Amino acid sequence: MKKTLVACMAIAALFALASGAGAITCTVDQRPAATLLVPYFEVAVNPDATPATGAAKFDTLVTIANASSAPMIAHVNVYNERSVLVLDYNVALTGFDVQAMSMAAVLTGNLPSTPIGTNHVGPDFSVDPDDDVCQRNLLAAVYPSAAGFLRIRPALADTATPDDNTLATSAYPVPAFQPGGPFAFQVLDSLDDTPDALECGDGTVDSVISGPIRGYITIDHANYCNLSNPVFPAYYSRDAMGNENNLWGEVIFVSGAGVGTFGGSTVNIESDRAFSSTALGGQVNQSDTVRTRTFYARYWVPSLELTCFGGNCAQFALTNPWNQGFGDEREPVGLRYAARYFEGNGVTSKFRVWRGSSGSLSDLTAGGDCDDVLPTVQLNFFDEDENGVSQIGPGPCPSPCTTPPPPSFNFPLETQLRAVSGFTLPAAFGGAQVGWVGMEFYNPTGPNAGTLDQAWVEYQFQGPAAFLSASAPATQLDPSTCNPLAGNVSPTNPSNTNIPGINVIIPTIPGGLTGEGCSLTLACTGTGP
Repeated sequence: MKKTLVACMAIAALFALASGAGAITCTVDQRPAATLLVPYFEVAVNPDATPATGAAKFDTLVTIANASSAPMIAHVNVYNERSVLVLDYNVALTGFDVQAMSMAAVLTGNLPSTPIGTNHVGPDFSVDPDDDVCQRNLLAAVYPSAAGFLRIRPALADTATPDDNTLATSAYPVPAFQPGGPFAFQVLDSLDDTPDALECGDGTVDSVISGPIRGYITIDHANYCNLSNPVFPAYYSRDAMGNENNLWGEVIFVSGAGVGTFGGSTVNIESDRAFSSTALGGQVNQSDTVRTRTFYARYWVPSLELTCFGGNCAQFALTNPWNQGFGDEREPVGLRYAARYFEGNGVTSKFRVWRGSSGSLSDLTAGGDCDDVLPTVQLNFFDEDENGVSQIGPGPCPSPCTTPPPPSFNFPLETQLRAVSGFTLPAAFGGAQVGWVGMEFYNPTGPNAGTLDQAWVEYQFQGPAAFLSASAPATQLDPSTCNPLAGNVSPTNPSNTNIPGINVIIPTIPGGLTGEGCSLTLACTGTGP
């Protein structure tokens, strides 16, 4: 067994044990959070953009829950596999509320419509014209009702623009848009297997729906019902995004055939004031090139964030008490993972991989044809005798290690489900290929030179004959997701010990754990309490 692996696993284990003592930012744990990530969803639809039924049906069920006694707004953002936003909407949650939704229903117009009454009866506009889920009251700067969903009035109360939230709601008609209609078809066409979306090429979709519908979802705590989303600067500068760590949820994949039913938690991403930059004279003003590594850092613009703190801007604090942060303040996810695989004897394995590439799919913004792929991931496969296959080698193989020429396996998109059988694996033994893979998602070619890259990995086993259906998140090998390479920006360039343009956040670990980063190609050390 390689000492590198032993040390890496030891650090990962110590962090896992430490997380039990309390919520720790810079390591994603099972705690209520301000943002939930659904790293992958899949839905089966018919060619006419209507839901598939019968044995061919495949759906993803998503649940949003509120761990607080206070009401909350959850803002749901649905992206395609190239991080193009195709749909967003608001969900109002009462205290200790829970809202489940079928993505097949959502994508065919049935958005979760949340009334304000605990008896699930919608607002009665004949009694009170302002009695809607979002508590619109244009006379109030901050809504006084403790039981109200919306506590803050939008900044642009007299206009109707995409950045104005006075038209936003969470009490949607059923259906909110017609299944099979033009809008529904456009949404599904942007989520299908063909590389097209409104941001691609001439700004249209190809009007052909091919293969399953797939993508990923982020669910943010919001200060008010809004029509904005994380790709817009106004989402941050007008504080549509909130920072309360009260959301949690689950994701369940179901099949009409009764095979391949998986379930697990959402990825819970906490907000922490530590991710705001240092206050200077009561105000923060960063350049566009200096930011903190956070979950949404690739979207918000530091120079547009001018935030007053506490008593330094008394009037601002009085009318905007929610605005006490900078940027998104969300912890990022990591770059290095270990995942198991088992292929053979009637069992198949797949990886569900989400990548936040920090803009590497550049043909989206350049009016291209959406055929770019993300840079090749560093992958090292090991069988149970430590024989290895290394991509972008050489890998740290204690036994014979091969590098398939040329590298032919990758996770090319920002979310995908890939069969393990499509990769080059160590040779089979006893009729099966069994082992684990180490993954490094650092991207040296992106516009931010890898500093804002992120990834999340899950793996699943399926064996109908053995009644096997299992899924698990991969094990994180990062000592810190906020500084995942611990100073080594590139695993192939260990002399580069600085992360340019990034304010590094060092997590506080119960027990005093500290450590230097390790890589699949570098040794690592760590010390415990």
